[in-house]
Amino acid sequence: MTEITKTHAEWAVVDRLRSMLNETPHTVYNVTQSYGLCIAIMAWVMQRIRTPVGKALSPEDRAAVSVKKALELQRVEALPWGLKTGAAGSAPAAHGDFIGFTAFRFLEWLRNAICHGDARQIAPVNHGNKLTGFEVRATARNDQERALVLTENDWRRIGSSLAQMYCEALQSAVSPVPDHFIEDARSMREQRKAA
Repeated sequence: MTEITKTHAEWAVVDRLRSMLNETPHTVYNVTQSYGLCIAIMAWVMQRIRTPVGKALSPEDRAAVSVKKALELQRVEALPWGLKTGAAGSAPAAHGDFIGFTAFRFLEWLRNAICHGDARQIAPVNHGNKLTGFEVRATARNDQERALVLTENDWRRIGSSLAQMYCEALQSAVSPVPDHFIEDARSMREQRKAA
């Protein structure tokens, strides 16, 4: 085993949130659980990947910047993000407010809408007595109000995909043998568990 670094801890936190998101959902609180875990992943990763290029001095910083660049090249309609952006109102699941968005711009909007407490609105979406998702409404600076409804599957897909992308970039940037990095990070988690 090699030295357990701050990077191992960062990877282990994000990877654990991802694995929790992919576990069998809680039978009663499945939508809330998915929402909460996705928010934690987005808050961590989206803040980290906005590291200014001029301040990206470490391999970890450069890995974070590389994730942002990759997200800027992906369309929000493409998988794994899979946001349906047909004309507003053309289909029940269409999100016309996000036509033309890159994955980065969408995830940044979503992260800010959820993590900032300044008149942004998050409301439960129910079908009958069952919670099926959450509606997010927000107005970014110098922008229109945008609204979005995400279901449990959406929260899981978005959170898991973002965490996976970030963890892969981090382990590739820091270790020439990514499997060794993962083993070291997991052993840190096991040592803490045993303590």
